[in-house]
Amino acid sequence: MFELVNPTDIHLALTVFEKDLDKLYIGQKLNAYTNHHSGKIYRCEIILISQDLSADRSLEVHCHFEDYDKTLIPGMFMNADIQIKTNDAFVLPEDAVVTFENKQYVFVEKATGNFEMTEVTTGNSEKGFIEILSLQKGATQKIVIKGAYTLLMAFKNKSDA
Repeated sequence: MFELVNPTDIHLALTVFEKDLDKLYIGQKLNAYTNHHSGKIYRCEIILISQDLSADRSLEVHCHFEDYDKTLIPGMFMNADIQIKTNDAFVLPEDAVVTFENKQYVFVEKATGNFEMTEVTTGNSEKGFIEILSLQKGATQKIVIKGAYTLLMAFKNKSDA
């Protein structure tokens, strides 16, 4: 959630969780938009990152709008997309990863129609994809990307029998 403050020199005050703090820096660009007009983008730049964590482990980040818009008023809530540095990562659709007994797994094809449940360590997730940290990069393994939950149920029922 975001809140607009000070109508004479309008800034965007955005709430960011502690886990995302290391991705932010002064001068970083972002695109903000209101809930009612998501197509109208307001370009902003981070000018201040608070050092005070709240009880919910979040902090405020203040941003300056590149162009002042008189239709924005203090107290208005907005959303923002922050442009962060990119890293190469091995990702899979979130549906490819299943959780069983507090661990995360993918199914790797060992032979045609024969799958092995392989434990993985995951990283960030975004827009329906999840980063896989523990699989060997560049490996040519075939991984189930659809129906992994169905395979888990089949594996679980087979082992219970």
